Amino acid sequence: MSSNIQPFIITTVNEITSFTVTCEQLELFTNATFRVDSFDKNGNLFSRQPIAITTEQYLAWQNNDEYIIALMASILGYTLTS
Repeated sequence: MSSNIQPFIITTVNEITSFTVTCEQLELFTNATFRVDSFDKNGNLFSRQPIAITTEQYLAWQNNDEYIIALMASILGYTLTS
């Protein structure tokens, strides 16, 4: 049994505590696209986003994964902890 109602907004707050970065596409010396999966405090997947980097960002990468992790965190507005 169902009934129609007037639409109303429900606001949900999620606490994101970690993320993973996976290289999805790579064009040598030009650009790359990464998949960033963000997880809540219970380890549940909250979001999955493709993020492309520019040629300038690609060249700054120089195969340093810490650079990519920091870049993805910055793009998403995350603050890394030690």
